[in-house]
Amino acid sequence: MYRQISSIVSVILVGSIATTMPSVVNAQTRIAQKSSPEVVRLLQEGRRLVRRGNYDRALAIYKRAATLEPKNHTIPAGIGFLQAQKGDFRGALISYRRAIALNPNSSDYYYAVAYVHGNLGNMKAAKEAYRKSIQLNRNNKNAYLGLMVTQSRLGDYGAVRWAYQKLLEIDPRNARAYELMGGEMKKRGRRQEAIAQLRKARDLYQRQGKADGANRVEGALRGLGV
Repeated sequence: MYRQISSIVSVILVGSIATTMPSVVNAQTRIAQKSSPEVVRLLQEGRRLVRRGNYDRALAIYKRAATLEPKNHTIPAGIGFLQAQKGDFRGALISYRRAIALNPNSSDYYYAVAYVHGNLGNMKAAKEAYRKSIQLNRNNKNAYLGLMVTQSRLGDYGAVRWAYQKLLEIDPRNARAYELMGGEMKKRGRRQEAIAQLRKARDLYQRQGKADGANRVEGALRGLGV
C-alpha cells in the first residue's frame, strides 16, 4: 500500500504530435508505508525542487530514492516524466519501461511510453503502446487522441476513425477529437467535412472557455478560406 505525497504537473506536447503528457502520467511519486526516513526526505525534497523548476536536482534525488526503494514503481515513472520534460526521451523510455516492469497493468505508463515513442518518431511503437493503454483502460481519453495522431501519421484512416468514434462514445464533447478529425479531413482533401469538424471543435472550445483551442481552430478554418 502506498500513500500519495506529490504530483508532478503535466506537460503538453506541441507540434506535429499534438497530444498531451497527461495528468494520468503525472508521475505520482509515493512513499511506501515502511519507507525509511531517508526515502521520505528525498521524495519530499524532490517535490519541492520540481515545483521550483529545478529538474536536474530533482532527477538526481529521485534516482537516489529509486536505489533505496527499488520496488516503488512511481519513482521510475517520476524520473521518466522529468526526463521527458527535459527532452531526454531515450532516458524516459528506459525509466517508463522500468515502471511497467514493476506495475505491468498501468494504462497510464503505457500511455507515457507511447508519448515518448512519438517524440522519438517511432510511430509504430507509439501505436502499439496506445493500443495497450486502451486495452488496459477503455476510458483513457488521451490514449484515443494519441492513437488518432499516430494512425494519421501512418496513413491508416480506418483506425483514425475508429479511435475518434470510440472517444466520442465516452466523451461526446471532446473538442480535441473534432479538431483532429478536421485536420484528417483537410489532409484528405475533404474540405466541407473538415470545415464541419473544425466548426464543431471551435464551438466546443468556446463553450468550455478554452480560448487557446478556439483560436487555434479559427486559424485552421481561415486556412480553409472560412
